[in-house]
Amino acid sequence: MRKSVAVAMGVILAAGMVLTAVLPYVKMEFASSAHYTEQDTREYEYYTPDLLKKIPKISKDYEFNYSNISGPQAFVFGIQFNGTTDTSKIRDYLTSEGYEPQKQCQTEAECWRSPHSKDVVSFYQSTELNLVSVEIYRSEYTE
Repeated sequence: MRKSVAVAMGVILAAGMVLTAVLPYVKMEFASSAHYTEQDTREYEYYTPDLLKKIPKISKDYEFNYSNISGPQAFVFGIQFNGTTDTSKIRDYLTSEGYEPQKQCQTEAECWRSPHSKDVVSFYQSTELNLVSVEIYRSEYTE
C-alpha cells in the first residue's frame, strides 16, 4: 500500500513538473498576439522568424510583435524601430536575402517577396512618429 502511494505521488509530481514546463508554450501557441523584446527569450525564440532575427538593427530602441489573424490562417510577425526613419539598410538586407520589391502592395507600405517563400515582407516609415515598422505576413493562402 505504501509503495503504491509513493509511486502515485511520484507520478503526480512528475506530471506537475511537465505541465509547469509545457504550459507557457501552450499559452504561446494559442495567443492571438504578443509584444516582446529580445530579453523575453522564450517569446523571442518561439515567435520570431529568422529573417527578423537577422535584420539590421537600425535603432537601439526596438520591439517585436506577433499577431494571429483569422485564427490559424495567417500570422504577422513584426519589428518596430523607434527613433529612425532610414530604411536603406533594410532594403539592402532584403535584397541580400533574395527578396525583391513588388509593384503593388495591399497596404500603404513597401512590399517585398522572395521566390523561395510565400511570406510577404512589408515596411513603412513614419517621419511624424519617427519610426520604421517591418512586418512579415505569412499564410498558406498567399499567392
